[in-house]
Amino acid sequence: MMEYLKKAIKRGYEYWHKRWIKAHFQNYKAFDSCLKYNGMAKLSDAGPGVYRFVIAYCDDNKLGHRLLEMGFVPGEYLTVIENTGLKGSVMVKVKGSKIALSNKIADKILLKGG
Repeated sequence: MMEYLKKAIKRGYEYWHKRWIKAHFQNYKAFDSCLKYNGMAKLSDAGPGVYRFVIAYCDDNKLGHRLLEMGFVPGEYLTVIENTGLKGSVMVKVKGSKIALSNKIADKILLKGG
């Protein structure tokens, strides 16, 4: 009985994971074309890979200062580890530290191709 349950859970996970990848693939294509034509794109649309941090458009000075403290310095390389989509978060690695940012914050950060 337990083996059957484990297989069912695994199949369910694989099914939803494939659907998620398919749904978010369009964002990555748009991100790549933005990088190609404009030279910059939003972190919230980025797929896994290495990019250069350009700038963060922050309405709040506290957020801009906090991002600077975390290592988001213009010209610094960052690695996108995982992007969980529109209502999730973006996991990045900057200067050896892993940082999770909400999609709302990631939407204000511009990147350049690595």
